[in-house]
Amino acid sequence: MWVKKHNTAMKTMSGFTLAELLIVMVIASILTLGAISSWQSWQQLQRLNDSARQLQHFLLRLRSEANEHNAARILWRRTGAAWCVGSGPLQPCGKASRSLFPAPWPEVGLRSLTEEMGFYGRNNVARPGRIVLAGEAGERHVVVSSRGRVRICEDNCL
Repeated sequence: MWVKKHNTAMKTMSGFTLAELLIVMVIASILTLGAISSWQSWQQLQRLNDSARQLQHFLLRLRSEANEHNAARILWRRTGAAWCVGSGPLQPCGKASRSLFPAPWPEVGLRSLTEEMGFYGRNNVARPGRIVLAGEAGERHVVVSSRGRVRICEDNCL
């Protein structure tokens, strides 16, 4: 007669221990914090670059208007949390106008603008100068040459 032997050894269970799960969660949290920090830095840089490009397009439009109407377009600025750059008579920053460039992002500030900088309608000439935009991601210089070229430089440029 055959006798059945019972297996007295413990059955092995598959799965993860609590310690392994905690280690994985800690590693995932550290990676997530690094990703969030990098994403915020990237977003600040994009907003600074976007502001500089929008300002460049505004200046190019002013240059075209000055040439088309053979008239001067001198720039002025208003500083503060909601800064703006404009041409023509002084206006409040909140007013919508073609001759007004309001701050596109609150994180980007207007650091400086060369006084009496602007465009003159005759032969595409301009009073050279620069507008400096700054944020946590750095600075962008929007530079206008005496021939009316408008370009963007990072940090310190000549």
